[in-house]
Parts: sequence; C-alpha cells; structure tokens
Amino acid sequence: MPYIPIFVDKPIPDWPLDEKQLKEIFKKSDVNGDGRLTKEELKKAFEKLGSRNPGWRVHRAFRHADNNKDGSISLEELDELVKYVVGLGYRISDFEQQRFKSVSV
Repeated sequence: MPYIPIFVDKPIPDWPLDEKQLKEIFKKSDVNGDGRLTKEELKKAFEKLGSRNPGWRVHRAFRHADNNKDGSISLEELDELVKYVVGLGYRISDFEQQRFKSVSV
C-alpha cells in the first residue's frame, strides 16, 4: 500500500511584528503606488493587521504621523507611523489569521 502523507496545519507563530515587517505591510497597502497612504488605504492595512476598530486606529495614526497635516502619510512620515504601530503590539499570528480569512476557497 502506498504511503499517503497526512498534512497537519502548523501553528501560526505568535510574536510581534517588527518595524521592517510593518513598513513592508504599509508600503504594500499603497495600492495606487503614489508613495502616500490615504485614510482608506491605511484602514485596509489595519484590517489586515487584525485591528478590532480600524477606523479609530487610522484616526490615531494620522494624529501621530501626518506631520504636515495634508491628509495622507508620505514615505517621509512612514517611520512615525511605524513607531506608533510597533507600540500597539500587533503580532504575526493576528496578521496571518487575517490573511487567511481574506482567502476565498
């Protein structure tokens, strides 16, 4: 009888996302590629991170990072955004679970 492997889901790691990972997530969230994050783009990023209230989180993020008050987060302001978000403690497991929820079977 042939060997049939059984696939077991590996547990999703549970450690904080670091600055580099967060920066990459936010850069990928710039869907129109203009080098700026709009409130809608940032809201979708927080949804991917597993935020329970992404709209409120966007409001707070803009208060921390939109230094020139132009209504978007530029690449120059991205470091401030990342510093703010690192302090929130988003974890790999939260991000991975949101990624899998968005995949349709």
